[in-house]
Amino acid sequence: MLISNHFRFGALVIATESMTGELNKGDIVVFDQDDDHIVTEGEIIVFEKDGMSVVHRVVKIEHINGTTRYYTKGDANETEDFGYITKSNIKGVVKAKLPYFGYPTLWLRSAISKATNN
Repeated sequence: MLISNHFRFGALVIATESMTGELNKGDIVVFDQDDDHIVTEGEIIVFEKDGMSVVHRVVKIEHINGTTRYYTKGDANETEDFGYITKSNIKGVVKAKLPYFGYPTLWLRSAISKATNN
């Protein structure tokens, strides 16, 4: 139920180290897909950018010409993400993490990738 994303809550495996400290590679995050939630600075969100799901923290919010712009950054990254996202990009707000539970998925993904590249 959590994995399909057809319900209020979704789950995602952290595959990079951009949020190390708060969220580590191999953790599973559970996120709330409540469209009525008002995202605030400091919250960790899941959003779509360039066809990928990204989990980063909101570091700044601007309201310009009736559009809300969200600026994000990975906690372990030196700089903010390039550009901004809007509400339509946001998939949800992270509510919980399951440390290390995602490692089997990462190992399987790596094994499949190696098998198909040989």
